Amino acid sequence: MIARAAFCAAWLAASTAAADVELPKGPGVDVVYAQCRTCHDLQYVRDAKGLLPAQWKAVIASMRDYGYSPPPGVEAQLLAYLTTYLGPDPPPAATAATAGAATAAPDGATLYASNCSACHGPEGRGQPGYFPPLAGNPDLEADRLLPVLVVLHGLAGPIDVAGKHYDGAMPPFNHLADADIAAIVTYVHGAWSNKAPAGGAVDAATVAAQRSRAMTPADVLAYRSHAK
Repeated sequence: MIARAAFCAAWLAASTAAADVELPKGPGVDVVYAQCRTCHDLQYVRDAKGLLPAQWKAVIASMRDYGYSPPPGVEAQLLAYLTTYLGPDPPPAATAATAGAATAAPDGATLYASNCSACHGPEGRGQPGYFPPLAGNPDLEADRLLPVLVVLHGLAGPIDVAGKHYDGAMPPFNHLADADIAAIVTYVHGAWSNKAPAGGAVDAATVAAQRSRAMTPADVLAYRSHAK
């Protein structure tokens, strides 16, 4: 895991362009964004379109050399999406665009596990020197909108959390639906003895209002400095 964290941190320090690359819509696309975009420019993934299933499986297996250890069930989701929508015989675009429609209320714990735990840890402890903790992170209590902005627009630049220094970047997760982001933020606010900020729970309408703000990861860093 440390090798992967070092690899990801070095890449993130050099580039945040991956956020602009869109992948075909379909079940599992959010998992690919969450698991791959942290360390790779997704243009690399998109350019690999047409690989055979065995080749995609080999690509994921090779990432284990960098310490990649996906949460339970995630590797199967990755392979299902990559071999279907970026394989040699993808479905028509119209089918892909409607196949992933949400049918149930989002579960924050599940969404956190699939989108956030690879870097911030299943218990929110982060990885010292690479990814800050979310458990006991004072940023979550300092400003109700700050975690929403971080998830929507990313965060780049040096920060100090709980007396430790971090200097990297988090890509935007704006591919997630407003309700999904609200569920993640609400889960993190209530997990690991964190204290929710004043102003009530974050809902989808709150996220939608912040989505329209034209902010870069550096802008979010500047917002953080004023929110503390």
